[in-house]
Amino acid sequence: MEQKFQFKYVFPNFITMINLLLGCVAIVIVFRGENEYHAAWLIMAATVFDLLDGLAARALDARSKFGAQLDSLADVVSFGIAPSVILFSWFTLVLTRLSDQSTFELVTAESWQNVVLFSSFAFAMGSAARLARFNAMESHQKSFNGMPTPAASLMIASLWLLVGHTENESLRAFLLNIYVVYGVLISLVFLMVSNLTMLSFKMEGMGFLQNIYQYILLFASIVFIVFLEIPGIALSILFYVFLSVIKQLLQKKN
Repeated sequence: MEQKFQFKYVFPNFITMINLLLGCVAIVIVFRGENEYHAAWLIMAATVFDLLDGLAARALDARSKFGAQLDSLADVVSFGIAPSVILFSWFTLVLTRLSDQSTFELVTAESWQNVVLFSSFAFAMGSAARLARFNAMESHQKSFNGMPTPAASLMIASLWLLVGHTENESLRAFLLNIYVVYGVLISLVFLMVSNLTMLSFKMEGMGFLQNIYQYILLFASIVFIVFLEIPGIALSILFYVFLSVIKQLLQKKN
C-alpha cells in the first residue's frame, strides 16, 4: 500500500519533469544554432506534457502543493525561458537583416541592438509573473486570469516555425520586421499579466452546453490546424483570445 501511495504522487511529477526536460533541450538547441527551429516542436511537446500532468494528478487524486510548485517551476523554463531564447534568436535574425550582413555578432553590437536582443527576456519575466499570480490565487479552476503561459508560448513556437520553414518570402519578410516581432512580444506579455478573464481548458463533465466554449475552441482549432497546418496553431491561439473576450462580454451583459 505504501508503494502504491507514493507512486500516485510520483507519476504526475515525473510527467512534469519531462515537460521541464523538453524546455531545457529546446534552450540548448537554440543556443547551439543547429536546427534551432526544432525547439518550437519541443515547446509544443512540453505543452502536451503540461496538460497530461494535470490530468494524471486529477485522475489519481494526487494533487499536492509540491506538485503545483514543481509544475510552475517547470513552466517557467519551458514556457518562459525557452520562448525568450527563441525570441533572442528571432531578434538576432531581424538585426542581421537590418545590418545587411551575413552574420550578427553580439560582441560588436551597438547599445540599441543589445536593448533589442535582451528585451526578448521580457517574455520570461511576464511568464514568471503570470505563474506567480496563478499560484497565489486561492481559486482558479473555472477561468484563468490572463493568458496561460503555454498558450503564449505556442504562439511564439508556431511563428518561429513559420520563420524557419515558410517558402513565402513576403511572409518571411513580414515576420522578420522588427516592429512585428516587438508587437508579438508586447502583446503576449500584456495578455499574460493582464486581468483579462481567459477560458479555462478544464471541462465540467462532458456535456456540450456546460462546456460550449471549450468545444467550440477544440473544433475550431482542429479545423485550423488540419487545413492550415503551422499557421493554424497561431490562428487557434488568436481565436482562443477572441473567444475568451466574447465569453467575458456576454457574462457581463447577463
